Amino acid sequence: MAGEICGKGEKILIIDDDPSVRDFLERFLRMKGCVDIQAVGTAEEGLRVVAGEPVKIAFLDIMLPDGNGLEVLRKIKQIRPGVGVIMITGFPEQGIAKQAMAEGAYDYIIKPFDLAYLELSVLTKIATLP
Repeated sequence: MAGEICGKGEKILIIDDDPSVRDFLERFLRMKGCVDIQAVGTAEEGLRVVAGEPVKIAFLDIMLPDGNGLEVLRKIKQIRPGVGVIMITGFPEQGIAKQAMAEGAYDYIIKPFDLAYLELSVLTKIATLP
């Protein structure tokens, strides 16, 4: 199918406390051919998934009710260094973006999402996965 960005076996995790963001990202990714998607609302749930499953890409909100996104990024990278973490936020701050990238985030995307850029970011990361 034209427009697919996911192959088989790439697990994508969405960690965002806003159910509408989780739903939107999940629907968008499914439309683009991604089938192995899990969406959770807390840092604790997200870290549990990363520890137990071979996640390839994680969308991670900067502000979570039970954790700072940068701290969660560090923990994800300790558990599974190869995960491509795409930070997402509705509150863009250049300093946080720079820090996230310096600590291993693959990308930093601002809400509301530019769908073409979102697709390109996922496609590019999947293409570089081992």
